Amino acid sequence: WDWQKNQTAGELLSSRARRKPSLKSGRTKKIFGWGDFYFNIKTLKFSLLVTGKIVDHINGTFSVYFRHNSSSLGNVSVSIVPPSKAVGFEGRPAKALNCHVEYEKTNRARKNKPCLYDPSKVCFTEHTQSHAAWLCAKPFKVICIFISFLSIDYKLVQKVCPDYNFQHDNPYFG
Repeated sequence: WDWQKNQTAGELLSSRARRKPSLKSGRTKKIFGWGDFYFNIKTLKFSLLVTGKIVDHINGTFSVYFRHNSSSLGNVSVSIVPPSKAVGFEGRPAKALNCHVEYEKTNRARKNKPCLYDPSKVCFTEHTQSHAAWLCAKPFKVICIFISFLSIDYKLVQKVCPDYNFQHDNPYFG
């Protein structure tokens, strides 16, 4: 992945200079980011692959970068949610986290191709690359995202919660 950065080189160096190295752990900590995620769904008539990355910029800003390829035309949306939020569909995400979308960008490409289940029919493949950034009133220890895919035939939702404990000495127990 060649993700764009939200910080200039000067900002990155100044934030590194203020940090003290931890001697408690032998593993290297990530400066930003809670990790990569993906999910893959395949049926006879439908396939969906979503890959992405959640980035925590520590100052209350979260970015989510994601790509999706699907065999059905539809919309993928991402929203941030607390870890305790149950998986489900909502008309509009709740403002429970006191965050707002700061930046959104989506690029789409669609292609015609023969259907896997019936080569005499024409199906579509959609490729999308998106970036969304949220600004929150306060930084959070743990944040999750809902990824939903809506089309005429399919309605799917997935909750992704990065592994907070991978980069922190004090475990988060929710």
